[in-house]
Amino acid sequence: MIEDRRRWVEDLYRTHGHAVLRRARRLLGDSDDAHDVMQDVFLDLYRNGDRFAGRSSVATYLYSMATHASLNRLRNGQTRTRLVAIEASARSGVAPPTGAMRTLAHQILSKLADEDAALAIYLYCDELTHAEIAGLMGCSTRHVGDRARRLVELIEERVA
Repeated sequence: MIEDRRRWVEDLYRTHGHAVLRRARRLLGDSDDAHDVMQDVFLDLYRNGDRFAGRSSVATYLYSMATHASLNRLRNGQTRTRLVAIEASARSGVAPPTGAMRTLAHQILSKLADEDAALAIYLYCDELTHAEIAGLMGCSTRHVGDRARRLVELIEERVA
């Protein structure tokens, strides 16, 4: 059984390791941290492979794992502000925010629950559709829409 799981994880690593690494690198902006996250994802999959219930594809499951592991890494010492600044700068062509805007973004993102932080990343950094997010989060598009509205309300409250 252990040998079967080891082979399963090795096969997934060969097939999807590059995608997990790319996702982590995109969120973290650092190759060393991204490699650490990739190792964490596949180690967690080895230890807790029974959590994969098959409700989505393995690729979707690993994408979600990489997102959550990257967010946890950011929360545990990295700054989410850097991520927001890099994404905003890359998408808009405008210089990243500094000073008060950076501090505010960091404060807001650092106080979000894991699922809300992931939703914010999916919506505003990855620019995924509600249907794509629903697939990643294992819920309905309506639920994603409801959570997105609550997320905007929460952000507006903190900004006001």
